[in-house]
Amino acid sequence: MGSTGEVPTVPKLPIPGKRNILITSALPYVNNVPHLGNIIGSVLSADVFARYCRLQGYNAIYICGTDEYRTATETKAMEEKCSPKEICDK
Repeated sequence: MGSTGEVPTVPKLPIPGKRNILITSALPYVNNVPHLGNIIGSVLSADVFARYCRLQGYNAIYICGTDEYRTATETKAMEEKCSPKEICDK
C-alpha cells in the first residue's frame, strides 16, 4: 500500500489458452443508506460466481460500479445540495 492507503492496481488481461471470464452485475442504487438488499439484489451472486471461477483456475474478473446519473441519485444529490458523484463517493 502507498502512503495514501490505496492498493496498487495491476491490469487484468486475457491470457491466451486460458479460460477468460468477465463478470458484471446490475448497478447498485446509491440514493439511500446501503443495506443488505443492495448486496443480495445486485452483487452477491456475481461475487460468488467470480470466486467459484477463480477457484476453478479461470482468469476471471468481476467489475461493477454505481449509477451516478439515475434520476433517484440526482434527486438525492439535489436534496443534500451536492453532486451525484459526491453521493456515490459517500
